[in-house]
Amino acid sequence: MREHKVVDANDDRILDFVGLNDHKLRQIRERPDGDMASFFIGEGVQVVNRALEAKHHLVSLVMSENFNLSKFIELPDGTEILRCSPLVLKAISGRPDLKDPIALFLRPPIPDFKKTIEQSNIVLLTENVQNPTNMGMIMRNAAAFGIDAVCVDATSCDPYYRRAVRVSMGQVFATPHVRIDSVVDAIEYLHRIGYVTVALTPKIDSKKLSLALQGIKGPIAFIAGSEGMGLTAEVLDSASVKARIPMQANVDSLNVATAVAIALYAVNDLKESI
Repeated sequence: MREHKVVDANDDRILDFVGLNDHKLRQIRERPDGDMASFFIGEGVQVVNRALEAKHHLVSLVMSENFNLSKFIELPDGTEILRCSPLVLKAISGRPDLKDPIALFLRPPIPDFKKTIEQSNIVLLTENVQNPTNMGMIMRNAAAFGIDAVCVDATSCDPYYRRAVRVSMGQVFATPHVRIDSVVDAIEYLHRIGYVTVALTPKIDSKKLSLALQGIKGPIAFIAGSEGMGLTAEVLDSASVKARIPMQANVDSLNVATAVAIALYAVNDLKESI
């Protein structure tokens, strides 16, 4: 490890961290053509430790001047420790004090869709889930219920986006996620290799979730869309079955992460009873 004290907010070593509280700027920097495309940010001891346990490559750590390094599991050789003055911390996070350390990791390669799917039994596809908080909750739910992979379409939020990682409490590292260009094309491939696809929707012409899952014994893929738009008609028409979660009449829909959690619990409960 190499420890440095940073007192200048223009120090090149903290450029990757500056403006963390500016969400629009971070999304621009972290998108595929941005200058941060090869990295991701992890915040807090728990998230950093989980990333290290998942064998992600730690580049550098930003922290307050007196932060105790013993809170981490063993840090890799070559990690750059940047102990920052209050002025520098304010430039990074908008606050002169920083309770939790912030880490910069190399972004890992995204697994191959077909290889991942062929080795899986329960997966989730997302369409247009753009909110990082929802994506982080979805990844946390995926880890909690032990599903094999999350397939994220081109219109959905990056699970390694800073806020998504933070909301997931580091559980984004527990479940593989892959990128897909088209949900419809992915569904067609899933059908070819024996998956049943279940589109989650509040539409009245769909089956109750418990009924939709009856009789399914092979691999299954749930499909979830954004809260506002829901799944597109093309995706709904492509799925094996449309499923809804029964709710009170005065409630239009559930948060997408909540709906995913209920569906994953239901399918796990079903498979355990078989």
